[in-house]
Amino acid sequence: MKKIILFFIFACFSLGVANAKTIEFCAISNIALEVDKSTKYADTMTPTIKNLLTATEQINDNGCEFTLFLGDNLKAPDKYNLVMFSKIIRKLKKPVFVSVGDKDVSQTKNLDKKEYYRVLKIFSKNKIKELPCVKKINGFVFVFMDGVNQFIPTQYGYYKENEIAFLDDTLRKYKNYPVIIVGHYPVFASEDVKENMLPNKISDFHNVLSHHNNVIAIISGHHNIDDEYIQNEIYNISVQGLEKTKEYKKIFIDYNEKTKQTFVKTRIYSVEQ
Repeated sequence: MKKIILFFIFACFSLGVANAKTIEFCAISNIALEVDKSTKYADTMTPTIKNLLTATEQINDNGCEFTLFLGDNLKAPDKYNLVMFSKIIRKLKKPVFVSVGDKDVSQTKNLDKKEYYRVLKIFSKNKIKELPCVKKINGFVFVFMDGVNQFIPTQYGYYKENEIAFLDDTLRKYKNYPVIIVGHYPVFASEDVKENMLPNKISDFHNVLSHHNNVIAIISGHHNIDDEYIQNEIYNISVQGLEKTKEYKKIFIDYNEKTKQTFVKTRIYSVEQ
């Protein structure tokens, strides 16, 4: 009898493991990296460069499978800043996925999104060529959204009709996968993020989400706050800004395919010595 019970317990445990998908990664937002061009050598250490170098060293040691950069990676849309950012994240041993923020690009300053990702491709190992896009990682589907206006500088995002359609089509295509949406802007309001701080016409985004049930998490930055909450059965994670808080997050997600339940655990890392 004892052997049967042990076998039953083992069988149940094995079944649970077989039904589970897990993933662990780091997320960094609002680095605001800036090169001091007043000095003779552009690679002179600045506080924001030091922050990113320290974070890079930590991430290489803490077991993250990859790293998400959630936008506002630069202090201003400047190629010196972008090249330095790219060269530093190239030091990461695991893959990187770089999103764009409202402070990263500007058509008038000759750093539009196309050029932004061209430079990243040359100097880093970034896995994203353009936004929006989809990446399948360890059984999860990551949908990287944009929402940044590169023509008119503004902190308020806006998802164009074609991007909303892309999200709708993607969620339909991967209806049997757990989906994680990644972008610079939060999608829902919370105690810290009010409705008027969300992207314009965000109701269109909400409408798409309401027609699908496979989104398990949304990861964003932008507002420099540590914010986590559940909205419409979706776990929302806002990552605080590295420049202001000296912190970033490590995120662990466990998804049970059988029960459709999601378990999320986060840990904050500080680059202050």
